[in-house]
Amino acid sequence: HTSCAQHAKVLERLGYEILVRDHPVKKEDIQGEWLRKHIEAENCCGSAEFIKLYAYHLTNHPIAVHWDMDVAILQPLDDLYDVMIYPNTHPRNVAARKRIERQHPNEAWPETVDAFVTRDITSAQPWEKVTGVQGGFLVARPDVDVFDAYIKFIKEGNYIGGRGNGKGWAGKGYGGFQGAMAYQGVVAYYYDQLRPNTAVELNVCRWNQVAADVLWRGPDHYNEHHLQCREHPRTTLPDGKPDYKSNTHCEDCRNTPIEHVKTAHYTACKKPWECKIANPRVPRDKRQKYRLENLVNVTYCMDLVREWFHLRQEFEMALEVASNGVVKPSSRNGAYEDQYFMGYCRGSGGYIAMEPPPEDFDMKMMYGI
Repeated sequence: HTSCAQHAKVLERLGYEILVRDHPVKKEDIQGEWLRKHIEAENCCGSAEFIKLYAYHLTNHPIAVHWDMDVAILQPLDDLYDVMIYPNTHPRNVAARKRIERQHPNEAWPETVDAFVTRDITSAQPWEKVTGVQGGFLVARPDVDVFDAYIKFIKEGNYIGGRGNGKGWAGKGYGGFQGAMAYQGVVAYYYDQLRPNTAVELNVCRWNQVAADVLWRGPDHYNEHHLQCREHPRTTLPDGKPDYKSNTHCEDCRNTPIEHVKTAHYTACKKPWECKIANPRVPRDKRQKYRLENLVNVTYCMDLVREWFHLRQEFEMALEVASNGVVKPSSRNGAYEDQYFMGYCRGSGGYIAMEPPPEDFDMKMMYGI
């Protein structure tokens, strides 16, 4: 973003190609009065989060993968790429579809997949059909026309304040949840309403795994929905109403074996570089105490944090080899909870930062180029 362009040089030294952009929609560009007045209060980043949509501009690549910065890639993503690149009858596409774990495995695949997403299940409410995407992950086919379609409806600002049926984008229910006015709402609305049957929802415990509770624990509608899956039921009763009572069989992402996790997203489990144990916060609203106490499995979170530090250690060791010993790994002399932080933390908040390589070091050497 233009507001942090001064950091580009450090990232360039790490081998990144930096594209500096301002966010494509400003508050004053929005025609709809309600959205224009409220967009900048949206969690997390207001209209600035629309900068993520520039991923669709990367048309010199067949696929764009958008990440937030607080992620770890634990296994290859090649199966996603094979489904998007090869025709649906190609052996690599067919084989990949069989391996990819989806959120709804019994539903038919689209003939052509233009995007893979995960839903923000941990912020969903069982009685609502609409759930936003998790905004830290998107695998999409770059297309300037798609970008333009987003910008068009965002600037129109046809958004009704509130949450639930009749609210949000075009009154379709895409409103009120975290990020609804911004990226998490617009991506869900686009692929659900404007381009249906072109995106695939991935299993949230394996892809973009935030390792948070997916069961409803109140306080709202506690008696009606306690311990039901946060995701709206996919089955109905004979009278056509949602089958809430049987909506209890959802995988507990707080305990998914790490060897099954493809990518991790450090939100509920805290950022590794914060050097903090993932203990639940104490809420001001005491009604939230039960929910927050069950939000994460602290031990599991910390095991996931250790995976991030393993990747950091591997990177530093590879950098030392590629530089013929010029770039030395960190001393790892931090004693704070080193079973998780592996010597990279001297205390809570006491992260030992990685030294960047010398300015004349060619990062291509890391990859044998």
